This record gives sequence, structure tokens and C-alpha cells, in this order.
Amino acid sequence: MEVDPFIRAGTLLLEDTGADALLVEVESVKEMEKIGEFVSSKEINLYGVSSDPKIKKKFDRVILVPGILKKITTRLEFAISAALMQELFKNEDNIVYVGKLESESYNFIVTRSTKQINAKGIYELFFSMKNINPEVIYSVLSLAVELGKKGKEGKPVGTSFIVGDCGNVMQKSTQITYNPFERSYVNINDPGIKNMIKEFSRLDGAFIISGEGKMLAASRYLESGMDGISLPKGLGARHLSSAWMTKVTDAIGIVLAESDNMIRIFKNGEIIWEFDPDEVR
Repeated sequence: MEVDPFIRAGTLLLEDTGADALLVEVESVKEMEKIGEFVSSKEINLYGVSSDPKIKKKFDRVILVPGILKKITTRLEFAISAALMQELFKNEDNIVYVGKLESESYNFIVTRSTKQINAKGIYELFFSMKNINPEVIYSVLSLAVELGKKGKEGKPVGTSFIVGDCGNVMQKSTQITYNPFERSYVNINDPGIKNMIKEFSRLDGAFIISGEGKMLAASRYLESGMDGISLPKGLGARHLSSAWMTKVTDAIGIVLAESDNMIRIFKNGEIIWEFDPDEVR
């Protein structure tokens, strides 16, 4: 049967190197079926990698990767991390990954050992959070990325978002100035909300967002502490207060740094993921 040359090359590379699994990015049910049919006669441990829940629902051997992760190396690391967390792979397994690098066609093959991957925090962020809708996390990260790229193009932007466990978060924070979201029903996914957040990101303080995406407050001063908190040198009050808030509540913190333009995500008082806005979309 006709199969993409990169898929064929990936299977040959797996066989030649003795790798333990083949991961292939797939964008449709038909694509997954075609690849599965091609390798059915071979002894190949095949997994699809997709951001489409419909494909995941159709096939057991599909690893779901959040759509916000656009950079292929980030997608690869997340896919392998997810497979390790689900015990689909073992530590020190060798993987062949076939993907699409800024293209609609396969054009990328790489080998990777699972022992090189340490992305547990990213997986937990998207799939193991209590009372926080993953779609809300996607939306907040998307906004942070847009603000980060805006900062690269012009004046630096710094802000923080505290998501989830909003009752405890509001009790452990105070309002600095007027709250534009007080008694409102505005949601993080509402039309026009991006422009509002970009405008209010100039104010001091944090945005508070419920696990279902309701905008509760802007310009919120967070209670802070240092007991049990260890941050890399150079990170200031915005990072410290976000770290503390995630230690004393079940919220997560997403912080865009004004100094180095990096986005850092906090959970349980620790940084679980940090990245440049260009790493995602």
C-alpha cells in the first residue's frame, strides 16, 4: 500500500536501531488507520500523537497532546512524558518520532531516549489538575504567550494569573485598586476578553480566575511567604507571591516575567514548567 516516505523511513530506522516504539503525529482518523494498516504486519510498537480528542477516543494507542504546544520538540517531550506517566514506556526506552515541522506533510524524524525527558510537570498541568478545566489553562497560557510576544516587540510586559481554588485565593489576597470584574459574569473565553486583559495587565497585582474560567479580579495583591519556597536567583516578588499562593491553596500560578520574558508555571509552591513564548505558538 502507498504510505508516506517519512513513515516508511521511520519504521526502517526503528528496525535498524532496535528502538522500542514509533510515535507518529496524526491529524485524522483516516491517517491513523492508514499508518496502523502499514505497520500491522511488522512487529512495531506504534502510537499516534494527536491534539484531537476524537482520534484519541477512536484509538487506544493515541497519546493526546494539548493543541497549544506547537513547537515540535515540545510536543515530542510532552508525548513521551505522557506515555511514561501512563506506563506505556519504560525509562531508557528508545523512541523514533515522525512529525510535521511547520508543514502539512511529514518532514521530521528524530530519535530520543525516554531517560532524556523530564516533563512530568507539563503532563500534570494539563491532565491531573483538580477542579480546573484544561481549556481554561489553554486560554490563560495563550494570553500569556500573546503578552510575552508583545513584550518582545515593544515595551516589556509582566503579569501573573492565579487559576483555581478561587475562594481560598480571594481570602488570601486583597484588592489594590478598582476591580473591573467585580460582580461580572465575564469568562476567560468570552469575545473581547483578550483586549481587556491586555489593558489591565499594565496594573500591579494578579488576575484571579476560577477553575471554570470566570474572571474574578484584576490588580489583586497576593499574600506572600517564604517558608518552604525556593526560587532561582533573579526572580522577584511577582514570582514569590505566585509560588506562595500555589503552596497554600490548590491553585496554579502562571507568571510572565517582565525581566526575561519567560513564562513560569507554579504548582504546590514549585516551578513545574518554564518556557519562552516562542516555544508554543
